[in-house]
Order: sequence, then structure tokens, then C-alpha cells
Amino acid sequence: MSILNIFLSGSQKKNRGHLANIVKIAKSNGKLNRDEIRLIKKVKEELNISDLAYRSIIRKPEQYPMNPPSGYEERIERLYTLTDMLLVEKESLDLSIKLLEKLAIGIGFRIETHEEVVRLAVELVQNKADLETFTKEIKRANTIPKE
Repeated sequence: MSILNIFLSGSQKKNRGHLANIVKIAKSNGKLNRDEIRLIKKVKEELNISDLAYRSIIRKPEQYPMNPPSGYEERIERLYTLTDMLLVEKESLDLSIKLLEKLAIGIGFRIETHEEVVRLAVELVQNKADLETFTKEIKRANTIPKE
């Protein structure tokens, strides 16, 4: 365990783990590009993570525990938060959507439905849907049609 993590509250640990998960997924194709770094810095600010912790996370994200949401409701809430954080700038929308698609799978959404779930999540957040509406619509989109 890093010295940075010894005296952290539960939400601080969760936020650092959350950022580390995003960094791991963004790095999955090798290294971070300039646009990914810019988006990750925005998430860092949203999660109120210090510069020292941020540098540690960027260097070694694997040192931070993976903290996927345990329940379906938590997954939807995490997707809502991630979508809201990543849709800050219109010019990076395509990159945000690609990252959200990876994150959706990483937090437990089905591979068969993740693209539709992300498309809908983006639309709902852009239209300022509340969490209750978001949850209802994502549940509907995340079902696999019976054949």
C-alpha cells in the first residue's frame, strides 16, 4: 500500500481507485495520448484528487485496487457519474464516448449492449436527465432481446 493511501477516508480511496480504473482503461492500448490526459485531469479535478496522488496514479495505476461497483444500481450510478464527468467539452466527445465504452464494460455492463447503453447515457446526460430517469432508461437499454 502506498504511503499516500494510509490515512485516507473511504471516499478518498474510492475516488483514487476510480481514477486509477479510468487510467488503466485509457492505457489499455499502450500509452495515454494528449486528449486522454486532458480528460483524466478533468476527472482528477472533479474527484478532488491532489497533484501528488494524480502523478502516482498516472505512473502506477495498478497499485490502486480495482473497485468495480458491486450491484447493478451502483453500476448505473457510476455510469451516470462517469458520463457527466467526461462530457465536459464538446470537442472531445468522440474520445469521451470511446473511453466510456471501455469503462462501461469495465464496470460490468454487457458487451452485447454496452454501445447502446453508452449512447443512451450520453444522450440522457446531455439532456440533463436526473438519476432516476437515467437509471430507468439504462435498465431498459441494457436488456438483451429474446430471440
